[in-house]
Amino acid sequence: MGIQYFYNFCIADIDDTDLNSDILSAVRKSYFAEFSRIRDKITYDSEGQSVLYDYCIEKDKPLRWTVKSISGALMQEVIPAEDGRYYLCFYRDDKLFKRLLFSKLHTLLKAEYMDDNGAVCRSIEPRKVQGGLCLLYTDSGLSDPVVLSAMPEVFDERIIRRLNDEYTDYSAVASTNDGIIWFLSDEQTAHFRSFVEQAQDEIDNAAEETFVGEETPLYDRINPKDFNTKRNLSETLDITTAKAFGEDVVEEQPAVSDQTAESADDIEIADHADDDTSGIKPDKLIMADGAMYSYFGELDENDNRSGYGRTMTDLGRTAYEGMYRSDKRSGKGAYFYKDGTLCYSGDWSENVRHGVGVGVSARDGSMHIGKWINNKPEGNGVRMTAEGEIKFVCKELSDGGTVLMHYTDDDGVIVSKYDKDGNKLSEKTIVLNDI
Repeated sequence: MGIQYFYNFCIADIDDTDLNSDILSAVRKSYFAEFSRIRDKITYDSEGQSVLYDYCIEKDKPLRWTVKSISGALMQEVIPAEDGRYYLCFYRDDKLFKRLLFSKLHTLLKAEYMDDNGAVCRSIEPRKVQGGLCLLYTDSGLSDPVVLSAMPEVFDERIIRRLNDEYTDYSAVASTNDGIIWFLSDEQTAHFRSFVEQAQDEIDNAAEETFVGEETPLYDRINPKDFNTKRNLSETLDITTAKAFGEDVVEEQPAVSDQTAESADDIEIADHADDDTSGIKPDKLIMADGAMYSYFGELDENDNRSGYGRTMTDLGRTAYEGMYRSDKRSGKGAYFYKDGTLCYSGDWSENVRHGVGVGVSARDGSMHIGKWINNKPEGNGVRMTAEGEIKFVCKELSDGGTVLMHYTDDDGVIVSKYDKDGNKLSEKTIVLNDI
């Protein structure tokens, strides 16, 4: 973990801000990437409400930041503080709810929450500790401050999914240059470790029950009508789980749904930034998942991406290159993980993989080549390891049935035939050495 910059803080039980789509985090992340001036006005639709943002962040000057509802009600504003510092204030029901204190260098120093009388009742601020950073949490109802530590890292994708679905015992959450980080007290950390151990035991026990014995062989659990990567690749072909080839360990963010980096809910930046550090001004800027993306390519009369183009991350890597229609990936195109390795190349329809293509697992480099329907491999297809070894072949028959061929490690092929409803009709084992 290498936290250098905090972009925003939330105390978990009173602040439900979604830091994954937080505009403040996205703008600050882009600024700290190049320390270049960013000036924009945007309209952001959130939970059915249109919100107007007007901001400017640049070196050696306080942040200019105003957020208003479409009716003109003030929601966020900057108020100067001493020594060049400033507060970014957040209002709820016309009352000050939260304020963030920044240094004159735009470093986030503290988050404070107000009670009904406008007095500070709770706060969090980063503190340096041996080996990294922690948060110091104060509460007017507690006699002493509490040290909050970053949630211990977990690399097993199955446990990460369990954590995201079930775990809620944390005190604060922060958006950082290292992603979204949960912060826990010592007691919560002990609970977290217990949760992970129990989840690991349950997963291991389930795996033993599922995969040992001849009663339930692996090939017997492959549904040929839904030839899905979820059966023997990673749970999703997800950009957040990417790692460079050859790395043994990857620092992963909590898993998210299988959506792409620039989703159907992309937010268009209406007025392009004044300065573009690459030297070439993008045709459009896109904000998604708390990050800013640059688009270079064709636009239609409504300023939507249509035709051939390339969308790039704030690090200058390609997120997607290929055809668009009405601001969505449609046609031939290639989509990449955050580290630059290929995720999928092939046919797209309205932002989902649909047609014929090649998908690559971020976990082990294994591949699926064949038909895709609504983001999943289905029907005719071949599953291969990263080393090129064929594991499964699925063949659709003219009568609507399916034949599934499972290649075993002992040079055998288990051929199973299914009817159009997915019921197994027959099974035969072929030893390739005997042919």
